[in-house]
Amino acid sequence: MQTEKLASLGQLTAGIAHEIKNPLNFVNNFSALSAELTDELNDVLKSATLTDNIRAEVEELTKTLKDNLEKVVQHGKRADSIVKNMLQHSREGSGEHRPTDINAIVEESFNLAYHGARAEKAGFSIALHRDLDPSVGVADVYPQEITRVMLNLISNGLYAITKRKVEAGDGFEPMLSASTRNLGDKVEIRVRDNGIGIPEGIKEKIFNPFFTTKPSGEGTGLGLSMSHDIIVKQHGGSIEVETELGLFTEFKVVLPRTNRS
Repeated sequence: MQTEKLASLGQLTAGIAHEIKNPLNFVNNFSALSAELTDELNDVLKSATLTDNIRAEVEELTKTLKDNLEKVVQHGKRADSIVKNMLQHSREGSGEHRPTDINAIVEESFNLAYHGARAEKAGFSIALHRDLDPSVGVADVYPQEITRVMLNLISNGLYAITKRKVEAGDGFEPMLSASTRNLGDKVEIRVRDNGIGIPEGIKEKIFNPFFTTKPSGEGTGLGLSMSHDIIVKQHGGSIEVETELGLFTEFKVVLPRTNRS
């Protein structure tokens, strides 16, 4: 019954997200186009005969209009990102669960996230540490979903490290680590960064849907919520966070070796 309820909720969420996406595309596209039109309007008015006062007023109004449109574009992109995450959150297909090499998933996710960050930011540099227990072996999981969780946790770590690097300057040595451990009928995965950390009052909310500490346009607040659902609801595992403000954040994921379904 619980599974059927979740499936129905997923279908409803997907339907709502699809309905929102079309008008949202129009908002984003026309806002961007209108922002460009304000520049064209200013160019046309350059040849018009206007008093200095009126010209100054027109320029101020068109600048305000353009600024407002750019804010609409910015928040429209964030809304679009939320809709995409809602669709991912509600999708029915997660592939097949199968015996999967846990260390291989962690290693692959580490490399994907790191090289993605390097491609996005010129001069990006960070010390990577791996402590992968060779006895971890395989666990019966949905590998695509566990990879999504790993990429999200690693990307969050890279973001926190980058923020601390900006605040701390050249003396700071950024570091990200991943470790695995064999717990017998369970496996443990840890992802640790020496970034900005999470304030105590916020720590309890980080797995809530749409809650984010990132500035507007940089986060949807769905990544950790999805990760929690994948680990806890889909795999019957657990995900916890240990953190100290200004020093580190460490996520601990524990997965049962055998899938319940």
